Amino acid sequence: MRRSRHTRRCFLLGSLPTIPALAAKPRRIRLSFPATGESVVAELLEREAPAVCDFIWSILPVEHKTIHGMYSGAEVFVLIDKPKPAPRENEVQMPLPGEILYFYDDGKKVSTGEETGEICFIYGRGVTLRQSEGVPTFARLFARVPGDWTKDWVEFAKACRSVRWDGPRTMRIERVPE
Repeated sequence: MRRSRHTRRCFLLGSLPTIPALAAKPRRIRLSFPATGESVVAELLEREAPAVCDFIWSILPVEHKTIHGMYSGAEVFVLIDKPKPAPRENEVQMPLPGEILYFYDDGKKVSTGEETGEICFIYGRGVTLRQSEGVPTFARLFARVPGDWTKDWVEFAKACRSVRWDGPRTMRIERVPE
């Protein structure tokens, strides 16, 4: 019987191989527009960004008006109360549709001069994260909506896009019970 490299490594190191069916399910969050009902469920990326996931989990639920990004592309975000720095885990500059990010600025770079924390949702292709005046920036990728953005969560993407043309809408971000 031929064993996989992972299984051989586990036996050599004295640990048990991981059985996918028994692996812990990731924590999940729901993003929704309460007034109209569109929603998606995302899985936290706890292996890639454990401290950021813990921070976001600790501040939920969050409910604020969404703002459409001016410089980055197909992105909406909500500002969070009492923003805090998070470890620089899993930083990206060119996120993909369905990815959820935490952006923090200490107030020395953004034009407001105040601390800023945002939970950002990427709803389409071609996004390159930028701050005011087009300055490139990075954000911490901490969750992802599974599935195909062109088929599985089209209505939620349309609702996000409408923020650009129709103005801010309230978004709720909350824990999904296990």
